[in-house]
Amino acid sequence: MNTSMSSTSQKTFKMVFTGLLSAIAFVLFLFEFQVIPGVEHLKLDFSDIPALIGAIFFGPAVGVGVEFIKNIIEMSVKGIGTQMGFGNLMNFLVGCAYIVPFSIVFNKLSKKENSTALKNTVISSVIGVISIIVIGIAGNYIIAPLFFKYFMGIIIPNKALWAAIWGATALNAVKGVLLSIVAYPSMVLLSSRLGAQFKIKGINTDKKENYKESKES
Repeated sequence: MNTSMSSTSQKTFKMVFTGLLSAIAFVLFLFEFQVIPGVEHLKLDFSDIPALIGAIFFGPAVGVGVEFIKNIIEMSVKGIGTQMGFGNLMNFLVGCAYIVPFSIVFNKLSKKENSTALKNTVISSVIGVISIIVIGIAGNYIIAPLFFKYFMGIIIPNKALWAAIWGATALNAVKGVLLSIVAYPSMVLLSSRLGAQFKIKGINTDKKENYKESKES
């Protein structure tokens, strides 16, 4: 990403963009839907997409900030629910588990010679999907029993715990794949609209330049 914009202007733009992405993420969070009918706790939404965009263009800290703000707003508006905010905690954890490694790996790969955005996206996506599955399993196995025991006074039987973990793992895998699918198109779309300062290496959005290159070849 080209960062020729002045430091002050870039910080201001980053703050505004973070706020905008957080608002969009919250709205998308409201449109969650059940993956398996009747299973209330397994719901899918697209609120991680704005966080992923923020992480790609401005670094993982912005993506984490969007995830955090989104969940805080959602709990403020809808309340902590019967699970005392556990769903929001896991949403934040698994969202960060995908966007943080994705953005770090993508930006490192983008610095290499002859790298392409599409190839970098595929590699980063694979790592992101693996991360969201592993962190999701670990988070549910370690955090869930302690959270429900000390905050709700509920002891989760081991069989029920693993049933919930495998259901959540399937959901996280689907979420990771969906994020991977929209990552590259989102980069192409926004790279052409945010200005030269935020163009991503390997994505050529200049139609005239594309035409010139095609004639030369």
